[in-house]
Amino acid sequence: MDVTPQMVRAWVERTCAAQGVPVVVTDPVTIAKVAALLAQTRQTGSTRSGSKRARPRTAGETTARSRTASTIAR
Repeated sequence: MDVTPQMVRAWVERTCAAQGVPVVVTDPVTIAKVAALLAQTRQTGSTRSGSKRARPRTAGETTARSRTASTIAR
């Protein structure tokens, strides 16, 4: 489906009205924040900062202990 500028404008106007916010933003701080967000490039999983966290180590060898006579006999 092709999205036209008119469809985007109608969606913005409708959602802004539903949330009670103005369609046009004139606050320079807000505009700067939005511009910074829109200027960010898309991150891949390998470069995402959360991907660089230390991973938990794998569990070592485990030993099962039998507790009942039927499992001890096995």
